[in-house]
Amino acid sequence: MYFLNGDRIYIKPEKSGSTINDQLSDCMAQLSLINSGKKVFKLNFFVNTTSDKEYEILSSDIQSRVSLIFSDKVVFSLIAQPPLTSHIIIEAFYYDPKYWDIEFFNTDNNVSVLFSQNNTKVLIGNIQSNQKAGCKTDSEIAFNALGKLFTKLSFPVSSIVRQWNYIENIVGFDGEEQRYQEFNNIRSGFYGNSFTQNGYPAATGIGMNRGGLIIEFVAVQSTEIETKPVDNPGQIAAHSYSEEVLIGEECIIKTTPKFERARFMNMFEKKLIFISGTASIIGENTVGVNNPVKQTEVTIQNIQRLYSEEVLQKISNNNTVLSRYGHARVYIKKREHYPAIREVFETHFGNQPVVYIIADICRNDLLVEIEGKVILE
Repeated sequence: MYFLNGDRIYIKPEKSGSTINDQLSDCMAQLSLINSGKKVFKLNFFVNTTSDKEYEILSSDIQSRVSLIFSDKVVFSLIAQPPLTSHIIIEAFYYDPKYWDIEFFNTDNNVSVLFSQNNTKVLIGNIQSNQKAGCKTDSEIAFNALGKLFTKLSFPVSSIVRQWNYIENIVGFDGEEQRYQEFNNIRSGFYGNSFTQNGYPAATGIGMNRGGLIIEFVAVQSTEIETKPVDNPGQIAAHSYSEEVLIGEECIIKTTPKFERARFMNMFEKKLIFISGTASIIGENTVGVNNPVKQTEVTIQNIQRLYSEEVLQKISNNNTVLSRYGHARVYIKKREHYPAIREVFETHFGNQPVVYIIADICRNDLLVEIEGKVILE
């Protein structure tokens, strides 16, 4: 990751038309070469799985293969979101060990890694719950495990700066309770009043085909950090949505999604903006219903407002700052929309690191969602 004097690499199969096992072997061979020159600490596997059983078998297989490459532990997520151009893509995160000491921790079968440098600590990890008992149960279990980890390592909840929430069947229902709404209710309870002073984390809430619930997080404690929320004047903050746009008319409790549109972070003069999962929403309403090109255009415009000249001037106290979009994930609801969405994205951002993934999005009428980071220099 950039603020750890590292970054991320997307590893894609070099051979097309093969099975998922062939493509996995191809990607793992590439990963082995990368690991010989970079210190990898976290791996996300985006995969196309056809059943819960296949997901479980693949998870076990991948973890066995990872253990053969890495002598140390690695933070690992198997995310059931099919890539558009292959069966599998690996997202590998690395850091520079010259600057950071690290220690791994196990919590309820999940692995997290603590980076330390003088008075600065960065905690990165994931929590997964896949109990097959509903999103509410998975959310309660996952946030309970997250709370235990933070208590053990003396990290306050307010130290979270970036969070990813992968939710199986995100717009589906458990009885009369909408699944994403259930997640939001549990998240709101877990956060409590922790973020009243300086805004919520940047976050993505996105669907996956199976796997229950995965929460990934970056939390920072440091005397060297400056961090603040970044708003888009054209959008109502998600945590301030009215009840009319919250899904699940029959839900008894409906709390808002607790995240910021983006979050600025400056640590050791490494400055960046975390761009939350962003969609075609103006105010609080969807724009471009049934039109993937329009939705992609509006989504990109929303993203660009988050690092506009006006925003950069505020962040930098009127000093000159250059910005570059660092990477992106593009989540697409329907495979047939991929060519049109990709064309719009490349028109604006060119040939930058990006993965295109099939995933359900938190509203039924949204067709695309984009996230990423902006590096400030």
